[in-house]
Amino acid sequence: MAREIVYGTWESSVQKLPKYLGAIQKYNPGTIVEWKHKGFQQSTGKYVMRYVFWAFKPCIDGFQFCRKIISVDGTHLYTKYKYKLLIAAALDGNQQVLPLAFAIVDEETYPSWKWFLQQLSRHVIRGRRGMCLISDRPGGLIKAVREDPDFVSPHEVHRISIKKVQPHYGRDKEAKCQRFAYLDQINKEKWTASHDGGWRCGILTTNMSECINGVLKGARRLPQQKAVEHTVTKYSHAQQSASVVTRRQNGHGMNTHVVKIANRECSCGKWNQFGIPCSHAQKVCGAYNISAASMVKDYYDLINYNNTYSKHFEPVQSEDYWDDPNFQLVHDPTIRTVTRPGRNQTTCIHNEMD
Repeated sequence: MAREIVYGTWESSVQKLPKYLGAIQKYNPGTIVEWKHKGFQQSTGKYVMRYVFWAFKPCIDGFQFCRKIISVDGTHLYTKYKYKLLIAAALDGNQQVLPLAFAIVDEETYPSWKWFLQQLSRHVIRGRRGMCLISDRPGGLIKAVREDPDFVSPHEVHRISIKKVQPHYGRDKEAKCQRFAYLDQINKEKWTASHDGGWRCGILTTNMSECINGVLKGARRLPQQKAVEHTVTKYSHAQQSASVVTRRQNGHGMNTHVVKIANRECSCGKWNQFGIPCSHAQKVCGAYNISAASMVKDYYDLINYNNTYSKHFEPVQSEDYWDDPNFQLVHDPTIRTVTRPGRNQTTCIHNEMD
């Protein structure tokens, strides 16, 4: 009762949603809002809510200066009705999460994910090629991705959150064999970093914020101190290639890596994975009098980072200034939560989205 006095009821909130999202569009031109209704109630003259998608204009513009990776995930909205929240996010050049788009849907199903990806492609990606989509493995999403041309090889790819793969490994040998057989049926480029081909840029899970430390671990110093301890042998000036032998230390080292500056690759795989020259590449750059900083991917560039946040949000005026929408909205009564006396129990394993 206290909550309803302060915030209103679930029913009054959904009725106000079209007007509120319309106000956001009014004061932030270019912000996208798309609706998909379940039906129309003749008795009340109102539409029954099914899906709503929105993407803020500053985030849409900022994404053009970020790496071409989108992470999508879904979570429950703990309300009177069983809605789900879908979110798409990216990473900027400073490893910070940039939210791209949101949707409220009735269920995480093939139709809802297909509709969400269609809106994401149309309003956020906008024909930009070379996209990598990272997600978990809900069945509806996998099917929707396969049918979306913006995430189909060879120009675009879909990758699976590696964190969601790890629980499939058990402790006992029989369970391990069964789970390995399950994983072995999935294309390895989908869920392994070694077969990824550099699409992930070091992003292994749908929880982008958690992977920041992993990305920065080998790249926060440029040039790296380790590069000083490597030995270089030049091979081709045309390809600016060389072999690099690492220094033996604490029983490790004395490994040989092949670097080809012209192709921006090193056999260790880190340059291709993270977009920043590894210590081996930095050593070869020095041998050929090339600035290692010039070999860093453009999405790390300070200008691109500043451009990511060059657009700004405008505050929304008070409700008195909101325009009336051209339709009224109500909840879908078929997805209402059945409540019981006492504290609600949950069997859901919460993920980072929760």
